[in-house]
Amino acid sequence: MRSFLAILLALTAVRARAQEPVEPDAVQQSDDDPDAQAEVDKSAAELEAVRKAEEKAGLLPQAPGAGPRDALHVGLDPADPLARDLSTALGSGLDGAPLADPAPAGGASVTLPELLGISEEELRAKYDIPVELNDAVVAYIRFFQTDTREHFGRWLARSTRYLPMMRKVLEKEGLPLNLVYLSMIESGFSSYATSFAKAAGLWQFVVGTSRRYGLKTDFWVDERRNPEKATLAAARYLRDLRERFHGDWYLAWAGYNAGEGKVDRAIRKEKTTDFWRMMGKGRTLRAETKHYVPKLIAAALVAKHPERFGFHVDYEQAPEIEEVLVPDATDLRVIAKIAGISFEQVRDLNPELRRFCTPPGKWSLRLPKGTVTAFLAEYEKLGAADRLSFVEHKVEKGEPIGKIARAYGVTEAAILRTNGMKNYRQIKPGRMLVIPVAGRGLLAGSQLEDKRARAVPQARRPAVLVSTKPVATGGATYTVQPGDSLWTIAARFSTTVDKLKRLNGLTGRRARSLQVGQTIAVRES
Repeated sequence: MRSFLAILLALTAVRARAQEPVEPDAVQQSDDDPDAQAEVDKSAAELEAVRKAEEKAGLLPQAPGAGPRDALHVGLDPADPLARDLSTALGSGLDGAPLADPAPAGGASVTLPELLGISEEELRAKYDIPVELNDAVVAYIRFFQTDTREHFGRWLARSTRYLPMMRKVLEKEGLPLNLVYLSMIESGFSSYATSFAKAAGLWQFVVGTSRRYGLKTDFWVDERRNPEKATLAAARYLRDLRERFHGDWYLAWAGYNAGEGKVDRAIRKEKTTDFWRMMGKGRTLRAETKHYVPKLIAAALVAKHPERFGFHVDYEQAPEIEEVLVPDATDLRVIAKIAGISFEQVRDLNPELRRFCTPPGKWSLRLPKGTVTAFLAEYEKLGAADRLSFVEHKVEKGEPIGKIARAYGVTEAAILRTNGMKNYRQIKPGRMLVIPVAGRGLLAGSQLEDKRARAVPQARRPAVLVSTKPVATGGATYTVQPGDSLWTIAARFSTTVDKLKRLNGLTGRRARSLQVGQTIAVRES
């Protein structure tokens, strides 16, 4: 009986887990191609190094669920007069314990030595976001000056690449311009930044939230890494958070970090909407969220006065760019060559591209200002085989990657790279691969299909793709070429596989085989 009960409980748990909502593509998302993945890995390593430094400094707990006021004073030497002044002003001892008559947290006004000569009124006038000076803020200022000085210096240098664009977007959306510093503590102003929680881009969106605000994430692109699109999405999200929390920016920032539902629960449980009081109460908010607001304020203070805090920065220039519409999938190295720039420049200006090429169909590409005219002139001279072509290939049982590569006239590395795979062991029977082919590679692809057809007895050969209804009168048609698939045809005509199936009455196996020379409908009249 006990054994049966245990099995029943286990099955119930499995069923409950199966019913939990999962963000589409959030778990099974494939890696980028090696060039893009290298940038992702480098940025992820930087974020992780900063996080580890916060844990080592005691600003973040090394174990989840640690105390609510963990190490708010860490980063200041207890003998430092400034630390003693802060503790007294905030009504707490150096160990974080409240004194007999505590003052409201966040209500202190303390002058940093680095800001001597600037009055509190003058200081606040420099910001369009609320700025407090308290122990937690000062602890993060000291952290940026010491434990993570090298990283913060790089963030400052990179900031000017994006600040002009970000401020334009924020101004257009009617938001404070100093919100740019939220991107600083989220990503260090790196478009490729990716966190341990799979948040990505300058504003560190997770897939679910990014889709709510119109950002696309699929095999080909991750628009969370598009600087302008992600900034617009972040601006709209922050505006929604501000409205949700009745204009309280501290709660809005906490909501950006933890999720708005978490902050709502904290308000109900702690019975306060004062973020600084919430910081010293309960465990509803994680330490990371409680420290997020002072971290943002500290970053803004240092970034506005870098020299006063000991940073001498060689700022990067914001790139001047133009956008051009690329009509079909094109290799980024081909784009670089005809635009007269380096492959690295193309990657740098278009970080949302996850593959070595633009996606199938039309795509808006960013290039350095002054290169678009020459690029378009050269692009028009390219044939389809010079740009890039794709074939969709379903892996059969006992079909190694070497055989597939030889049949299509491409390298094994190209197949792995195009499909975001690290090694051949990820290629399993039934998996659909995207094969990059050009020129004779298309004919080579059809040779593989011919070999498969000869290996299948006549009675078991796949049915010829024949429409069960006439082609729509007046609609556009297409004659199938060697190496074509429904996927490549759909991409060429800016439609979808489902629409092609519907137009041609294709179901089941009929949709799996195309015959060279066959005419199919691609667009209704």
